Amino acid sequence: MLKVDSVSKTFFPHTVNERRALVDVDLQLQEGDFVTVIGSNGAGKSTLLNTVAGRIHQDEGVVSLDGVDVSRLKEHQRAAKVGRVFQDPMAGTAPNLSIEENLSLADRRGRPRGLSRGVTRAKRERFAEALKQLELGLEDRLKTKVGLLSGGQRQALSLLMATYSDPRVLLLDEHTAALDPQRAELVTRLTRSVVQDKGLTTLMVTHNMVQALEVGNRLIMMHEGRIILDVGAAKKAQMTSQDLLAEFGKLKGAVVDDKTLLQ
Repeated sequence: MLKVDSVSKTFFPHTVNERRALVDVDLQLQEGDFVTVIGSNGAGKSTLLNTVAGRIHQDEGVVSLDGVDVSRLKEHQRAAKVGRVFQDPMAGTAPNLSIEENLSLADRRGRPRGLSRGVTRAKRERFAEALKQLELGLEDRLKTKVGLLSGGQRQALSLLMATYSDPRVLLLDEHTAALDPQRAELVTRLTRSVVQDKGLTTLMVTHNMVQALEVGNRLIMMHEGRIILDVGAAKKAQMTSQDLLAEFGKLKGAVVDDKTLLQ
């Protein structure tokens, strides 16, 4: 359903700052796959997500959605098919607009916007019903400015907005990293629930090895722009964080500890 075929990306080519962010990356996701992505800083994780989303364009290779080459499409042209939640709870929402106004924008994602009323009574009822699944009481605060919400509430709303129009692919870029443990657990639980209920094909970047192993049906590890490990559901279910570190060390021929994937 999502295919990344021989994709490479180099930043600042032919300069002293040249950096090969992606090197001949091949990745295929089937319908409903939930793939977690782990690796050290600079491994190419976010660049991979940015390439799928259309925020950046690869130098070589092809990105396809549902068998259609979208490599030349810009980010806004892929918006109807690609939902995304960022690490920063302040991103992905408009802080000066109300909850219902933000959801109205999400409802129109990837579609033309006319001059009709943005929030109608029927929409308000739909928004309230959707917000109930977050179990945060936001269905009773539809007119509250999003900028007044806590980080956890805002990230939960961002998740709902990213999935509201049933995208073909959901991209999660360390979307719990900026939250405290309690709120991170809440957003992780909501992520599992939403992805399962909607059957979304998902690519989730995380630095948390426990989260990477517990969430989703597949795990890939990246290093220096390459995918160096691809673990299916059966093996992933039996692995521990120490197993991951051992695999990383074996593939790189080095002894590593739990700080390696956080640097």
